[in-house]
Amino acid sequence: YGVLACLTTLLCILVSPVVASNVDTQGLTTSVVASDFSRDLENLSPRRREALTTPLSLVGKGAGGLGDPSPQQAAKNLYMNGRFTQAVKLLQQAYQTKSDPVEKAVILSNLALNFHQLGRIDEATRAIEDAIAILQKIPNSPQHLPVWAQVWDVKGNLELAKGKADVALSSWETAASLYQQLKDSNRATLAQINQAQALQSLGLYRREISLLQNLTTDLQKQPDTLAKAASFRNLGEALALAGDVQEAEKHLQTSLEIAQKLQSPEAIAKAYLSLGNLAYIPGSSTKQKNTALDHYAKAAVSSTTATSKIPAQLNRLRLLIELEQWPAAKALYPEIQSQIAELPLGRSAIYAQVNLAQRLLEMRQKFPEPNPETIGKILAVALQQAQQLQDVRSESFVLGNLGHLYELSQQWSIAQDLTRQALNLSQSIQAPDIAYRWHWQMGRILCQGKPSCEQPGDITEAIAAYQQAFNTLQNIRGDLIATNKNVQFSFRETVEPVYRRLVDLLLQSSTPSQVNLIQARNVIEALQVVKLQNYLQQACEDTKLALDKVIDSQDQTSAVIYAIILDDRLEVILKRPNKELSHYATSPQEKIEEVLSRLYENLQEVGSYPEVQQDGQQVYKWLIQPIEKELKESKIKNLIFVLDGQFKKIPMASLYDGQQYLVEKYSVSLALGLQVREPKPLNRETMKVLAASLTKPPDNQEFSGFSPLANVSVEVEEIKKTGLAVNWIADEKFTTKNFNQKLNSSNFEIVHLATHGLFGAGRENTFVVTADGKLKIDDFDQLFTTQSENRTHKIELLLLSACQTATGNDQEVMGIAGTIVQAGASSAIASLWDLDDEASVPFIKEFYQHLGKPNISRAEALRLAQQSLLKNPRYDHPRYWAPYVLVGSWL
Repeated sequence: YGVLACLTTLLCILVSPVVASNVDTQGLTTSVVASDFSRDLENLSPRRREALTTPLSLVGKGAGGLGDPSPQQAAKNLYMNGRFTQAVKLLQQAYQTKSDPVEKAVILSNLALNFHQLGRIDEATRAIEDAIAILQKIPNSPQHLPVWAQVWDVKGNLELAKGKADVALSSWETAASLYQQLKDSNRATLAQINQAQALQSLGLYRREISLLQNLTTDLQKQPDTLAKAASFRNLGEALALAGDVQEAEKHLQTSLEIAQKLQSPEAIAKAYLSLGNLAYIPGSSTKQKNTALDHYAKAAVSSTTATSKIPAQLNRLRLLIELEQWPAAKALYPEIQSQIAELPLGRSAIYAQVNLAQRLLEMRQKFPEPNPETIGKILAVALQQAQQLQDVRSESFVLGNLGHLYELSQQWSIAQDLTRQALNLSQSIQAPDIAYRWHWQMGRILCQGKPSCEQPGDITEAIAAYQQAFNTLQNIRGDLIATNKNVQFSFRETVEPVYRRLVDLLLQSSTPSQVNLIQARNVIEALQVVKLQNYLQQACEDTKLALDKVIDSQDQTSAVIYAIILDDRLEVILKRPNKELSHYATSPQEKIEEVLSRLYENLQEVGSYPEVQQDGQQVYKWLIQPIEKELKESKIKNLIFVLDGQFKKIPMASLYDGQQYLVEKYSVSLALGLQVREPKPLNRETMKVLAASLTKPPDNQEFSGFSPLANVSVEVEEIKKTGLAVNWIADEKFTTKNFNQKLNSSNFEIVHLATHGLFGAGRENTFVVTADGKLKIDDFDQLFTTQSENRTHKIELLLLSACQTATGNDQEVMGIAGTIVQAGASSAIASLWDLDDEASVPFIKEFYQHLGKPNISRAEALRLAQQSLLKNPRYDHPRYWAPYVLVGSWL
């Protein structure tokens, strides 16, 4: 306790004004990070916790179970209270006293559960494999089915934790089958919901949805019981994980109704907690947050125990602070603090205290209460409990948060020591999900919260720390993709700052080395890939080529420009064919976001020539003017942009040099990273087009915002006049079914969709309109995957001629990119705002006249089509020609 006493003393000397007034933005971000972590563990994933915190049921002696259940029951109680080390000791003692092989298998399974919670994955794996080996030596008997079922269930949890989702899926399929034989519908349902998570991890989205829909049908047939209420709640959470918010809410409401009918306070509380978590997602509106507040309040009122009440109260406190409802927050936190004291000693109590401390830190940064000593004492008690329980994961979690508290008070040496202890502990139990946070924290501390590290040695160590955080994130990003959608990559807070700060440090020198330039570029590419995977909620694996290799060997008239927005400057990296990377930085006098937002708005306003040219010239000076000489020296004709942030919503073709738009000098395309699908020039002689058009959207309220497209038929007729082979589905025949059948009937290089569509900030709001409804981005996955299985090569170009982005948010470019990925296409052309239906006809005519001709790339065909509109006085404003963007392969 000597260390604890020293820590408490140090915590008590924190001066209030220091914490209140000298908190830097990095510190502010970190407190959000830690809170997301505890929120994920404690509040937003009860389905996963239920699967991980239910030890094997003790079966009677006649069923081959344990004759004397008392030690095992005591171990179970310890487990349920989060006292895993003590449970391990009891189970190990019990194992030594047993001779019956089935009893040994049960104990080993329970040991595996406890080892798993302690982060001792290797020991957990050995225990479950030993249990399986024992059971395999025993003759099959119906009496052993309960043990077998639960052994496979435990194995599934372990395999998923190790990142082996395919093995986990197989284990849960076996477990579900055995539970069904045992007529244990609740556990069978839970095993199937776990299968859904494994499918999500594997990127098998359609299979996941199909499984969950079948579960819904089965559950509806069952009588109303608490098990059914729990199953609907678990199912609702799984659907939220899959991104289907409407269905998730419906099932959670069903769970609530059953719980209310059965008058079960705890089941009611759990349903309200899940509904609150569903309503409160990153970026949710004030109305949604108030709905979540109401659900959390009802959950707390319904709860009869502190164990179920506290998660709801903590989430409610978080929201009150976010909404700056200080009187309510001030009244609530002492109440939570007193309730935490009622919790039994265990991990849940420790996490609750850390969660409360994080909430109070957030509150402290905006409100004069509570004092720092209060926060420090809460964490000191949590540390004492973690050490008492010998719970290494919890101890790491607490020490890291203590380090953050000292970081905020700028007591750097203590903060560094605590963070290093937390990091060592997290690495000792192979917990990368928290280790990356402590690497990140260490990097901030080494720079003492300043934009630039003052000592050369510090910046070297800080880069190493951030590099470790980055490497860890790269290794676990598949697990993060499968996380609950409500906390999945609270991205701008929990992941993106790591990538950006590493790039910042790598490029701080006025002449960074080639090694640093290459690494900075790799980090930005990784950020783009993770963003896309986060948007799609699945991994995007494909055979790709490095951009550098393509322009060095295949296309030496192209250059790649990387624009990177940092807090205090804009960094630009240029790659020319067979040249080293070059680099320049600028510190704009105006805020980049303000200029880009203004330009985006004016680009859509007919007649705004001076405004567009003024801001377009400003962006030109940032991105192009410093490298004009190098571009001319290398005889560059095509520019490939890898854009960051709000640059993504600006069509680069519209940049202005004072006399000409960029499209008059270069062809332009976008890439999302350093790799592209293997570029392949189109051959006009063999090119086949599948065109689908819809003049009038379906006649229902959902599509009331979409006007008729009078010229889409004319548009497709113009494609046919160019002499290309066109297969056309029009109007009422353009149904999802007909489109699917036609798509699979032949090898099409081009798919042209002349219909309304929307690229929203989320994939659920990204779709094209068909005669029978919506073709969503997730449907593209199924349609085009089937098509690719029946053909010898992939779609080269997907053209969406009447689609638009919803709000101009840079995230919506993810919709365009996501559509490409789901379609399996090499590239896509879409628009950044609502197109003019009439102007699209001459544009499409000109584009298809050039597409596929010798020595004309798809990027050049796009440029020629845009220039044709620019030269037409009727359509010379960028409103008409600029919104078309080419994403992906440009050849």
